[in-house]
Amino acid sequence: MTTFKNNTLFHFLGIVLFLCIPLIFPPYSTPFLMKELVAYVFVLIFFYINYYYLVPQFYFKKRFSTYAAILLISFILITFFPLFILYSQSSSEGHAWKEPHGMHGFLSPFYSDIKRNLFLFATAFFASIAFRINDHLKKLNQEKINAELSYLKAQINPHFLFNTLNSIYSLAIVKSEKTATSIVKLSGMMRYVISETSKKFVSLEKEMNYIDSYIDLQKIRLGETAIVNYSFNGDVQNKMIAPLMLIPFIENAFKHGVNPEEPSQIDIQLSVSETNLYLHVFNLKVPHRINRTDHSGFGLENAKNQLLYLYPGKHQLKIEDSTFSFTVNLNLNIT
Repeated sequence: MTTFKNNTLFHFLGIVLFLCIPLIFPPYSTPFLMKELVAYVFVLIFFYINYYYLVPQFYFKKRFSTYAAILLISFILITFFPLFILYSQSSSEGHAWKEPHGMHGFLSPFYSDIKRNLFLFATAFFASIAFRINDHLKKLNQEKINAELSYLKAQINPHFLFNTLNSIYSLAIVKSEKTATSIVKLSGMMRYVISETSKKFVSLEKEMNYIDSYIDLQKIRLGETAIVNYSFNGDVQNKMIAPLMLIPFIENAFKHGVNPEEPSQIDIQLSVSETNLYLHVFNLKVPHRINRTDHSGFGLENAKNQLLYLYPGKHQLKIEDSTFSFTVNLNLNIT
C-alpha cells in the first residue's frame, strides 16, 4: 500500500511539473499558450498509453512495424492537432492567423512546433520504454526470488518432517505414553507447513505455535539428557513474519548440540517489541559432533538466504561458532 501511494504521488507531481512548463515559459500570446498546453497534454497521454499498452503489446512482442506506424501517427497528431485547434479558435473569433515575428512561408509556423514536439515526443517515448523495461526487470527478478524461496522451503520442509518423525519413532520403540501427544503436535506442525508456508508472510502467532510444538517434541525425545531453557516474552498479535524463518536456527541447536546419550544444554530466548523480534540461541557442542564438517547445517544456510531475500537491510544476524559452542543472535525488523 505504501509503495502504491508513493508511486501515485510520484506520477501526480510529475504530471503537475510537466504541465507547468508552458506556464513557466509562456509564448508571446494567449492562443499560442493554449496550443502548447494542448500539445503537452497530448504528450502526457501518449506517455501513459505507450507505457501501459503500446510497449507491452508491440515493443515486447517485437511487432515493430505496427509499433512504428502507431508512433508516427501519434507524433503527427501531437504536432498538428494543437495547431488545428489554434486555427479553429482564431477563425471562430474572426481573427486572422498571426504568425510570430520572423516567421514566413507555409511551413514556418510549424517549424518551431515540430522541433519542440519532436523533443517532447522523444523524451516521452524513451522515458516510458525505460520505465516499462525497469518494471519488467523488477517483475522478473521478483519471480526469480519467489522461485528460489519456494525451492529453499521445499528443501527445508522434508528436513523438519524427517526430524519430527524420527522423534516419534524413538518414542514408539519404547512405547512411551507421550507418543499420542507427539503425533498430535506433529499433525499441527504439518498442517502449518502445508497450509501456511506457501505464503510470503504469516502471523507471528502461528509461527510461534509451530516453534513451541517443535521444542516440545524435542524435549519429549531427549528427556532428561538435555537441559532446554526456552523463554518468550512480548505480544505477537497483529504481527507478521516469513514462515519458517526462525526454526532453522533453533533446529540447528538440536541437530548439533544434543545427544540422547550425553548431557547437553540449549538456551533459546525469544522476545518481541513493537517493531523488532530478537532471537538468541546457544548450544554446547557435544563431543561426538565437534569434528563434524557441517557445523552450520544446510537449513541454516537456507535461512540466511531467506533473510537476504525477504529482509534486506532489516535484519542483523550474528553467529559465533567456537570450538565448544554455537551462538546465534538475530535482530529482525518485522514492521
